[in-house]
Amino acid sequence: MTVVVCQFQIDRLSSMSEEEITDICVKLKGSWPESISYETGDDDGRYVNLFLTTTDRTKTWSRIRLQLIESKLPGSELQNAMIVTMTGQDGWNDYLLLHHFDRTEPLDSLE
Repeated sequence: MTVVVCQFQIDRLSSMSEEEITDICVKLKGSWPESISYETGDDDGRYVNLFLTTTDRTKTWSRIRLQLIESKLPGSELQNAMIVTMTGQDGWNDYLLLHHFDRTEPLDSLE
């Protein structure tokens, strides 16, 4: 199983609220085949972590890109406030950084 974490940094959002982010998480939980949970917190800034457990990492990453990052709504807002990580072959010891709001961060690829 692969674990994917999408972290939404609330203070980086310009027009969406924490409630709107948790609403998105609830909607995804009901419509995506992956096992999904989420948590909210504050660690030098408010965040929502969306956890997905999947057996098809490529399909899950594609779904995240299409529906959360590249879509006009909410993607245009989320891409500037979101980090996406995924467990690697050795769990979190060799995790992949797939998206980061800071475009200078080097990203990993599944391809």
